[in-house]
Amino acid sequence: MKGITHITLTMATMLVILAPLTYSLLTLESIPAVLILLLGTFFGSLTPDIDKGKEAAIYHSEIPGAGGRKFHLTPVFGYALYYTCYKPLQFLFRILFGKKIYAINGHRELPHSPIGIFLISALVTFYIWLICFALSFVPYLYFLYNNSLIYVFGSAFLLGCFLHLLEDTCDNSGIHYFYPFCFSRLRGRVKGDGTDARPKIFVVILLIAAVVLIALSLTGIIPAELVYPTTLMVPIVLWVIFLKASGVPAKKEIRE
Repeated sequence: MKGITHITLTMATMLVILAPLTYSLLTLESIPAVLILLLGTFFGSLTPDIDKGKEAAIYHSEIPGAGGRKFHLTPVFGYALYYTCYKPLQFLFRILFGKKIYAINGHRELPHSPIGIFLISALVTFYIWLICFALSFVPYLYFLYNNSLIYVFGSAFLLGCFLHLLEDTCDNSGIHYFYPFCFSRLRGRVKGDGTDARPKIFVVILLIAAVVLIALSLTGIIPAELVYPTTLMVPIVLWVIFLKASGVPAKKEIRE
């Protein structure tokens, strides 16, 4: 799928996840965590395409589909990720598993697998922790030492990567979920070139669900004991529906 599709689907899903928590998030203390959460999810939504080549959205400051608006931190993060996470892990996997780690058809290899995104997320979190640890020795920056927001970013980043995999599962290229031990792909029937209307419909459904949940949260209709189950279950149910509507599982090919 295209970068803009990943961004919109992932961020819309995050709105659904956060919507039942709206009442508790509308505090000054919560704003930094929410911003870090959204930033981590944004980067995570683009990261698996790091193996795609220089045309991947994560290597460019221009936000896809945003009318020329730019976010200059994106290519900085993208290239840092490429050289400090992706290439070292690719080298390690090449030593352990040989040439079979490379997908025969398409770019979807290590970063497009659960083991890949988990390892990349762990490295990203470690590097951020290391930077914050070094900065904590600077006067007035001690608060950075083992700051909980480091782990908020790392968790959000992993979630964004996982949602990217779910989104790519819907299209006709699919994902190697058991890479590098099995090379059959779980796929759907959505065209990943942006011409298929289904991803746009999914975004609209997610946004409507988010608005409804925000309204229910602000009015107190959602009981306190159901807030966290709602946060978990609503996006899961919606994504099960989306996967089914996308034709998952379509016919699988062996060794791609």
